[in-house]
Amino acid sequence: MPRYTLKSVAEADSQYANLSEDTRRLADRRIQELLNNPTSNPDNQYDPQFDQWSIPIGDDKGWIIYGIVNDARLVILLRFLPGLE
Repeated sequence: MPRYTLKSVAEADSQYANLSEDTRRLADRRIQELLNNPTSNPDNQYDPQFDQWSIPIGDDKGWIIYGIVNDARLVILLRFLPGLE
């Protein structure tokens, strides 16, 4: 099955740019995982009220908030929420 395509909103781009280098590396790994299968990780959570997903970046580094358009095989990064760094 083909991988998903990645898009992001301007707010997510800005938040990503402000992450520490270590956190960006962890986020990049997590994003690659999402592009293979955005719903397979047992740590992700779905919010049906807003039709969006969240997944921890790792090691209390924060969360990635994202949407999925399955018919278009698209993952849309919406926000990066800060963790406890």
